Amino acid sequence: MRMPVQPASLRQFVLLSFFMALIPLGVLLWQSHSALSDVSRYAIAEAESSVANVRRAENMQKLVNDIERSVLQFSILKTDALSQLAATHLNNYQQNLGSVCLNLAQPVLCAQQQKQLELLFDSYLHESNEELSPILQKIRQQQVQLTQVIWALLEQRLQQQQVYAEEAQSHLAWQTVALVVLTLLMVLWASARITAPVKMLDTMIRSIGQASHHFPHDKVDGPRELTELGEQLRWLASRLQQLEALRLILLRHASHELKTPLSSIREGCALLSEQLVGPLNAQQMEVVSLLNGSADRLSVLTEQLLDYNKLLQQAKPEFDWHDSETLLQNCFNDHALSLQQREQKIVLDCQLPRIYTDSMLFRRILDNLINNAQAYGAEGSNVWVNLRQHDKFMLLDVANNGTPIPAELRAKLFEPFQRGKAPRFDAVQGSGLGLSIVADCARLLGGLAEIIDVNYADVCIQVRLPLVEDAV
Repeated sequence: MRMPVQPASLRQFVLLSFFMALIPLGVLLWQSHSALSDVSRYAIAEAESSVANVRRAENMQKLVNDIERSVLQFSILKTDALSQLAATHLNNYQQNLGSVCLNLAQPVLCAQQQKQLELLFDSYLHESNEELSPILQKIRQQQVQLTQVIWALLEQRLQQQQVYAEEAQSHLAWQTVALVVLTLLMVLWASARITAPVKMLDTMIRSIGQASHHFPHDKVDGPRELTELGEQLRWLASRLQQLEALRLILLRHASHELKTPLSSIREGCALLSEQLVGPLNAQQMEVVSLLNGSADRLSVLTEQLLDYNKLLQQAKPEFDWHDSETLLQNCFNDHALSLQQREQKIVLDCQLPRIYTDSMLFRRILDNLINNAQAYGAEGSNVWVNLRQHDKFMLLDVANNGTPIPAELRAKLFEPFQRGKAPRFDAVQGSGLGLSIVADCARLLGGLAEIIDVNYADVCIQVRLPLVEDAV
């Protein structure tokens, strides 16, 4: 059976990516070296050729002077030494002329100069000075023209050399741009190969922390370490889902199992309190009163746990239009007795007649905030409830007088089972779930909850929710 190819480790992948990114750089260095070498060789060759042509031109100019002097001297003295010297100068000039004419595109001028040399060679032995002067003058003039042509050729080659260097520079620049783009593409490809699995891992981690548990089914494709980490996160998500299911089952069964004996205990305490089974003395009545209080507290805690469990299972709110006054007044009516016992009064300021929300979640927010204000608020003080619009948000403020909450504790109070240091003034000991339920409900509705400072109350809890304009 053929084994699948194992993905490279992160270290190997980084080293390979670095090596691949260095390849265009190496090619660029090689191309630069080649271009500089070609330009250097071309420049050296042109410089040597130019120097040789200039030397030949200077030498030929000197030979023209020597020829003229030796020929004129021979025409006067008629010695063999001068004749031999003039012939030597003429031969040297003809050799230089042949070498120069090979590089010059001036065949007519070269042919004319060669013709004048042959004419001088044939006539200088028996002609007089007067007859030789026009020939020498013509040779001198044509030599000046040859020198000018050589300098023009030199300037032309210098321009060609400059053009060649500019073309090499432009070609090298385009190669540099192409190799830089290629390097950038390689870097982007390598970074995508690393960032893609990292983003996938980030999605997995975020999905683990969400209540919906929509864990991605795609496997992580990338370096071996990231692939293994993805499989570990997949196993962790599966394990957490199993534990979450067990927790919900345990909480549901425990709450259900607690209700039956708790009901029996409360009924028994009620029978004892009413002395239906016989008279009780003062100490026995005190014990029964303690039992009644503990049973009530246990009942409240059980209901709070059940409520929090239901909240965790509600993944998608059901939005609809609701009358604000009706929602608020129904909540106030349910809390009227507890507020009346502490002589607290609701001060309502409702500026939104209709709101688009989930009535169940909104009612849970309001219930817990009113219960918090009633339990921790000062006796005989007001409980301010404000519902208003601010920009594109709906703000629900519930404020009361009492013990102010320090700034460093405000964010922590929205975590489950976290209680503040302020004492409760009702008969029930809190479980630390009230503000956590408020925060979770606000999150499900697309908003957030926080504790803010206001000038009319000691404590104010604000819930900010998205506002949907009434289309009616």
